[in-house]
Amino acid sequence: ARAAAATQGKREAAAAPLCPLGRGLVAAVSTICLTSFMYNAGQSSFDSFFPVYASGTLGMGPREIGGTLTSLSAVSFGVSAFLFAKITKTIGLTLTTAVGLALVSAGLFALSFAGGAGPVAAVCAATLYVAGIPLFTPAVPILLMQCVPKNKRGAVMGIDSAVNSVARILTPVLLGRYYSGDVGACFFAAGCVVATATVLVIARRVMVMGTGGWFANGSAR
Repeated sequence: ARAAAATQGKREAAAAPLCPLGRGLVAAVSTICLTSFMYNAGQSSFDSFFPVYASGTLGMGPREIGGTLTSLSAVSFGVSAFLFAKITKTIGLTLTTAVGLALVSAGLFALSFAGGAGPVAAVCAATLYVAGIPLFTPAVPILLMQCVPKNKRGAVMGIDSAVNSVARILTPVLLGRYYSGDVGACFFAAGCVVATATVLVIARRVMVMGTGGWFANGSAR
């Protein structure tokens, strides 16, 4: 039975599309989990500090903050519902993932400098941030499907979930020290973390698949 399972696993691996983030299972899973960790570090920073930032630095009231967050959610939904599939079809899953991370990091960087420019600039920066979220988050399960054999997907998804939880717990605690002293430094540090994830995705894709084929047909590009 074990021999049959091993043979079936090899057949599935041979038939599966090439994983764009690693030729081996350990390399691919490590890249995905590390990328996901850094993204969640950035996201937890925004979720934890933006409402307080909007109230204390931007002078928004509860109604304005609620309306802003609702509007940002609508932007994220619009990108997810109407743009994600089209963008992925055009530039491929890996580059879509990188673009999503780049937008998230750019939004965090912009927030770090937007406080002195007023609420409009801060909301525009936050809009840039939320536009990147739906370009990244659907990519993780898709990449796991491509990179991990069926019999190991459950365990790997559990590991990824645990890694994400650690990022979401630790990051607000660590960056809270920056926030208490310099609000901009908090968002800037989070932007640096997500920008590192962007570079990691692009670098791993180039290492595995080369510089060609970004716009070729196929999901694993």
